[in-house]
Amino acid sequence: MNFSLTAILVWILLCFDSSTLIDGFSCSDTCLQSGKKKKNSVQHTLFHFNLSKKIEYEESGNCVLEIQQSPLLETGIDCNPAAGSPEPEVSSTLECFEEPDVANSVLPAELNSETRDLYNGCLEARIAGRKYHRDVECQAGMRVHLVREPENPMDTYAVKVLTADGLSLGHIPKELSRYLSPLMEKGVVDVQGYVSKSTSEAARLKLDLREIQSRTIGSLSEEKVLAVKWSRLMDAADKGQDHGCRYQQNFLYMLQVVLERDLHLFTSDEIELLEAFRSISSDGQRLFVRLAQRKERRYLVFDADVNSSELLEHLTVQELKDLAVNSKIMIKSATLSLKKIQLITAIRDALISLHFNLTALIREATGPCIRIAETLEVLLWRLQRLFFLNGEQEFHVFLLVDIGRIKYPSYRCARTMPVFASREDFLAYEQHPFLARFSAAWVYATICTVAASFLEKERRYAEAINLLKQLLSMQYCPGRRGYWTLRLSIDLEHLQRLEESLLVAENGLNDFNVRGGDRIALQRRVLRLGKPPRRWKVPPYAALLKKKHKVVTIMGRPLNNANGMKSRFYGYDGQQCSVEDLALQYYAGEDGGGWKGVHSESGIWLTLFGLLMWDVIFSDVPDVFQTPFQTAPLDLCTDSFYPVRSSLIESRLQAIRDGGARQLVAETWAEHYGTSCSGVNWEKYSLEDLQTITVCIGGPGLSVICKLLAEDHSNWTAGMPDLLLWKEKEARLAEVKGPGDRLSEQQVAWFLILSDANVPVELCKVSKTMNDRS
Repeated sequence: MNFSLTAILVWILLCFDSSTLIDGFSCSDTCLQSGKKKKNSVQHTLFHFNLSKKIEYEESGNCVLEIQQSPLLETGIDCNPAAGSPEPEVSSTLECFEEPDVANSVLPAELNSETRDLYNGCLEARIAGRKYHRDVECQAGMRVHLVREPENPMDTYAVKVLTADGLSLGHIPKELSRYLSPLMEKGVVDVQGYVSKSTSEAARLKLDLREIQSRTIGSLSEEKVLAVKWSRLMDAADKGQDHGCRYQQNFLYMLQVVLERDLHLFTSDEIELLEAFRSISSDGQRLFVRLAQRKERRYLVFDADVNSSELLEHLTVQELKDLAVNSKIMIKSATLSLKKIQLITAIRDALISLHFNLTALIREATGPCIRIAETLEVLLWRLQRLFFLNGEQEFHVFLLVDIGRIKYPSYRCARTMPVFASREDFLAYEQHPFLARFSAAWVYATICTVAASFLEKERRYAEAINLLKQLLSMQYCPGRRGYWTLRLSIDLEHLQRLEESLLVAENGLNDFNVRGGDRIALQRRVLRLGKPPRRWKVPPYAALLKKKHKVVTIMGRPLNNANGMKSRFYGYDGQQCSVEDLALQYYAGEDGGGWKGVHSESGIWLTLFGLLMWDVIFSDVPDVFQTPFQTAPLDLCTDSFYPVRSSLIESRLQAIRDGGARQLVAETWAEHYGTSCSGVNWEKYSLEDLQTITVCIGGPGLSVICKLLAEDHSNWTAGMPDLLLWKEKEARLAEVKGPGDRLSEQQVAWFLILSDANVPVELCKVSKTMNDRS
């Protein structure tokens, strides 16, 4: 029996503990994982470094990251600029709150049979959830009282804040209610309070806590529990005195850590810019940090060179409708019910045709707008990558720790050497994620993927689950994360771990790298597994997945019925043919509509993409061309292709939308005919047919397809419909399926994309004739 090299490698993997292998290559090749600067989304940017060998553990209850005070950050933060109030210092530790450990807690000295003034004190707190109770008036000075809400489905420790009339203003923050609620339930303290500050967005309380003198003293162990709760309440209140600007403290802490560890990676200008952050006012710092955390650049500076289409994209649907009405442009009422992208196109075309000053109209509609300078955006992105040392985590992780949503293990970080020896090393790995596929880690990840499929075929699902989980914990092969997540969810279902399978599918939908057919497959799993009582809320994509597509059924006389073999039929001309050729014959006939067509799948679209985007593909971008024998840049199939060339791509897409595709194809054909280019087939398609197809598809539809291929080339080259049909000035796409076959999830994704782009697409089913079942 002959074994291929791949089979031998897979068998070696099956014979050893997979965790050993993955641990090995996670350390050996950490600097060659993929990533990029990605705005408006979760940033999978730098590389996942395994620093476990450098971590020292200590037996404390908190997770402490010890950092020496930076000379640049010696001054505290003015979060409460009241006159005479002390300025809190920048925290040099990151602590994970834990439930009180009564067994190891020291009983306060005040707690004895003769002392009854332990549970007396004052604290300040914000009112959480004000945005859900804005209909209830909240004014500074108004009295409030607190009521336990144990039936709250989100927090069993919930404490409501009520007005004198019993109306809800919101809740006590979770970090306080978890300790305050037991004291209230046991009748230990009486709480009185009033609103100390109130704005349209937030409100704060001052609470006076007094021990109820008539309460019954419990046993020593019970009193010890209560005393620890009280101590933790006061500690949490002290830490939360500046909760309104906690994100400001967290940002300064992150800045301090990065500058302490990686100061050598920044230029003198960058250091001066970061240091200047501290010179602005406290309000200015908070505004800056909040703008920096926005996933969409909603606030814009109107520069003269800003593209008007970009400005329209940042308006809400309602603002777009108001702009159309106030501009008094003639748009059909049906247009106002279109999706945002279609509404933008209609408004832009109407305003430009009437020679309106689009930028001035948007400025008038939105008022003054600002945004963070692009230089600072890049610098902030680098700060986060250097602090977290992976592409998954961002600044919002601080918030998740603050509110107790995430708890990390206890350990002390002891770093003995920098991850990047020089700025040049850092920039090299930052700017060249496409080189990751040449690393050993990438090869190992590929082998492990094959190994997981072998384990599944052997029904060794527990081992396959362990391997897939370890693959997903790394940042290798981002394009395979969707496949790994889907297989993990399926394998968990095989073991009847349905709730875990559902959670894996739900979490996978939050992964930026899960796209196309993999995303559709996970959405279907969530809908199937997430029925009541597991989940009561229907996901927003449920209606989209139930969307029906046009189906055409034709009859054919089969030549073979063997399972696992491609279906063969007798064509209308009596000759043997495939299901796709049979469908082409049907569409070419009178009953099918007299269409001219070609069985191309992705072939014709890749040819058109190459011809239309030739200048973009071969534009002068550093390091993407390493040898004189390349047919495409190294980053074509990575997420960095589009961002690096965004201005060139958008300019070309606009030309295509405006009807310039026919001329672009002719010019490229004349200048580069016969030159090798990835995806372009010079022999199969004639120039006349290609030009006709561009006209029949139309500029808007063709631009959508080209943009998808530019943004995610490796993903969208698969699953395209089998047939392209055209006649006169119209075109249609059709996916052909033989008996027993069905659409793949990637093909469903293409159907949805093409439908949204108003490109006609249908499913052609070939059925056996009734008189021949042999």
